[in-house]
Amino acid sequence: MAIAYAKLYELILKKVKDEKEAREFYDVIIELMKEGKIEVKNELKDELRGELATKEDVKYLEGKIDMVKKELEYKLIIHTLIILFAIIITNPNAIELIKLLFGFK
Repeated sequence: MAIAYAKLYELILKKVKDEKEAREFYDVIIELMKEGKIEVKNELKDELRGELATKEDVKYLEGKIDMVKKELEYKLIIHTLIILFAIIITNPNAIELIKLLFGFK
């Protein structure tokens, strides 16, 4: 990069012929380049901030996932109990097995 700056200064000096004026042109060009870099950097940062997930977004989504997971676990338990209850009620052998397990005659 330093070589490019030196070549730029030499080119300006060759065309302008006055070292003081060439230096002023060079300084203005360098300043414009720095401002352009800062502007591009800020635009890129703003654009990426809008596109990428932040830590707050990740925490919010983790909370939602945990909530949905708990809801599904609850529903699974309820459905399992309903199925077991249906099997016990509809199967006469299951009723006899339960009576034997709990000591009823």
